[in-house]
Amino acid sequence: MTMNNEDVVKALGNLTVLQVIALTKELEAKWGVEAKPAPVVYAPPSKQVDVQTEFTVTLVSVPADKKMSVVKAVRELTLLGLKESKDLVEAAPKMIRELMSAADAEDLKTKLVAAGAVVEVK
Repeated sequence: MTMNNEDVVKALGNLTVLQVIALTKELEAKWGVEAKPAPVVYAPPSKQVDVQTEFTVTLVSVPADKKMSVVKAVRELTLLGLKESKDLVEAAPKMIRELMSAADAEDLKTKLVAAGAVVEVK
């Protein structure tokens, strides 16, 4: 008597779990194989490069002879009053602006450097 795949599926469907386990062990011994899931190959996550999108502009220092021009530039660029701008410049190193785009941060840095300040963009 020959059995097709459908007959085998029906016959296996009528077995209990314990009978399937015993059958599996018997087939492993007879054919010299092992019923194990295929090994999982671990692939490390791909390296994602974090691109910085927000920058902080910090006034690092101001030479004494450039102080007035830097105060004027800070006042113009930050819309602070004269006293607040002067206090900010004298308190260097001090953050000027944060959460800026790269283009805006570079523009601010360029203007402050042109006025004579030492500026850092992070």
